Amino acid sequence: MAFCFDKFSRSFEASARRWELVVYPSLLAFIILAAYGFYLIYTLTTDVSRLARSMETIVVSMQGVVSNMDAVSGNVAYISNNLSTIATEVSDNSETMHNMLVKMGDINQSMGVMTVPMYQIRHDMNNMSHNMHNVAGPMNMMGGMMPF
Repeated sequence: MAFCFDKFSRSFEASARRWELVVYPSLLAFIILAAYGFYLIYTLTTDVSRLARSMETIVVSMQGVVSNMDAVSGNVAYISNNLSTIATEVSDNSETMHNMLVKMGDINQSMGVMTVPMYQIRHDMNNMSHNMHNVAGPMNMMGGMMPF
């Protein structure tokens, strides 16, 4: 029986060495992978923390944008009101502008009628100037005879 136990003991030791060749490297690989997994999780939480701070800054900025957009919306409504008022006034003034256009046409026609007499006046003034020039020659001769 001692022989059987001795043989069993050697067989167990050989089997244990084979398991040691598999288990110890596997245990080392598991420790390395666990450390790398911890590093990845730590890096991920750091990145998520940084992302959360960035999102907080973005939220604050967006609140400013929202308040500015409210102001812009109010200004656009005011401009829209003003444009409606301008459109109404322009349509009201449209009839007045049409009347002015008709009056300007009448003035244009009257000016056309006045152009012909003005041309005749210019022509008559030219003739009168020419006649005055003709009369001025004999008057100069008389000017030498007059004592005063």
